[in-house]
Amino acid sequence: MFKNIKISRRLIILISILTLIFLSTGAVTLVGLTTLTKDAKSLNEATAESAVFSRIAGSVRFHMVDVGQQLESGALTWAEATNLLTFGASEFDLLWLDHEALIAGDASAQEFFDDTFSIETALVRQGFQEFLKIVETENRGQLSLFLLNDVRSYSDPFLDAADALASLSSLEAQAIFDKGEADSRLYYLLSVFVMLVGILSAAILGPMIYLSITSPIKAISKTVGQVAKGDLEARTGLATQDELGQLGQAFDQMLNDRVSNMASAAEENDRLNDSVIHLLEAVSDLSNRDLTVSVPVAEDVTGPVADAMNLMANQTAKVLAEIRKISNQVANTASTVESQGGKINQLADDERQIIEDTMTKLEEASKTMNLIARQAKATNDIAAKATLSTQEALDMVAQTANGMNEIRETIAETEKRIKRLGERSQEINGVVEIINNIAERTHILALNASMQAAAAGDAGRGFAVVANEVQRLAESSRDSTSEIAGLVGNIQAETAETMATMNKAIAQVVEGSEMAHASGVQMQATQQTTSELVNAVEIIAKRSLIQAQVSNKLRDQTEQAQKSTEETNAEIKRQADETTNLVQFSRQLLDSVNVFKLPAA
Repeated sequence: MFKNIKISRRLIILISILTLIFLSTGAVTLVGLTTLTKDAKSLNEATAESAVFSRIAGSVRFHMVDVGQQLESGALTWAEATNLLTFGASEFDLLWLDHEALIAGDASAQEFFDDTFSIETALVRQGFQEFLKIVETENRGQLSLFLLNDVRSYSDPFLDAADALASLSSLEAQAIFDKGEADSRLYYLLSVFVMLVGILSAAILGPMIYLSITSPIKAISKTVGQVAKGDLEARTGLATQDELGQLGQAFDQMLNDRVSNMASAAEENDRLNDSVIHLLEAVSDLSNRDLTVSVPVAEDVTGPVADAMNLMANQTAKVLAEIRKISNQVANTASTVESQGGKINQLADDERQIIEDTMTKLEEASKTMNLIARQAKATNDIAAKATLSTQEALDMVAQTANGMNEIRETIAETEKRIKRLGERSQEINGVVEIINNIAERTHILALNASMQAAAAGDAGRGFAVVANEVQRLAESSRDSTSEIAGLVGNIQAETAETMATMNKAIAQVVEGSEMAHASGVQMQATQQTTSELVNAVEIIAKRSLIQAQVSNKLRDQTEQAQKSTEETNAEIKRQADETTNLVQFSRQLLDSVNVFKLPAA
């Protein structure tokens, strides 16, 4: 069936069939999933609608019927009932708005609910309003009449319709669920059928295509094995028009051409063997170092080889003759070079000895310069530390001078304040004298009062007592002024002594300031001298370092010269050895060339 179809087309057919099967399976599965998705969406809508109505009915039952029963039984207060009724009315309106939003896209559903629930929802809202009015009046008689006669008429129509709609939604949801199960089974069976058809097609087409490819390959492989074992008559016998059939036919044609070529090659081999035998005989003569032999030239492929061998023998004889001549010249020249190499080797040894002596002296000079450089660097560091110490001492002296100046200013200010204190004490003396005068006058006044009281008799006794008190007060004042005058005198004496001490301290501070200033001047001179010393030592250290670097470079250059000399000496020795070897090789070359039998020149 597939023998005359190209292998690529067979594979394309197989892949196309499998792809079609997979696409069919996917299409069936996609359609099934789409249908099940629609059923699930419808079921969800029906369930959501039933749930919304259940919530609305539950809210009406709880906030209208149950609140009325609890309020009548006393389980709720009027205020709690008012709150629950208000909340119930608001919740009813919100839930009904949610339901309208849920069916907003379905015009038939909106028309159905408007026709079915318009009166019932109006009754529920009216029932909440009537119930709130009765609760606000807090009249239990009206409450009992409302619960007995009216509450059912307001709530039952809506609740009955809601229950009926919930039952209808449940039935619709069950129908949608049953339809989804039926669709699921249908598309499951379709998917299984398509998969079985695909598996059956693959099971039939796969082996057929496999056998159509492997059978020619096995035939070709079998023929190759037979040819490999020496059966040149084996053929594939393939007559198909596909790639493998063309390969088998080409292989059979190649075997036919190969057999005919092998027959021609056998005859050619016989002629070639004769020519090769003649060549081998000539080569045997040449191997005995006889270059005068002439190789016979045949008309087959060995003819160019024979010509080449004759030409090679002639050219080799000429080259060997030239080599013999050159070898004699090389032997003579090598002997001359060997004698000159001995002289050069002696001169190189003398030069190496001189460089080694120079290297030893430069090594000692370099060590000395490095030591001097290290000493100069250490001296430079010490001088730098001395400069730093001098600078610190100069700063301390300057700080001391500044401190002495501040002390002198403080003492001067203290002296001024003590002088002002002495002046104030003089003022105290004036005040004491005034108080003393007042006390004297008061004493005289008290004596006069006593005399007047004594003259007055009994009428002046009270005045006499006052006069006595005034006299004692005057005496106390006079005693106090005496003590104050003594204290002021002591203060003035101590102030005078303090002034003398302060003046002496000022003189000492001035002398110390002058000494500190002189020390600072001397420190500056010492610092300048130390700085000059540091600069000089630094210059010496730099120059010593430069000289040490020059010595090190000179030593390195001398070492390099020594190494170069040693290498030169080694090369000269190796050259002498090679010259000796050259003499030996030239002699061996002459001996080797003389072995050959060359034609006469």
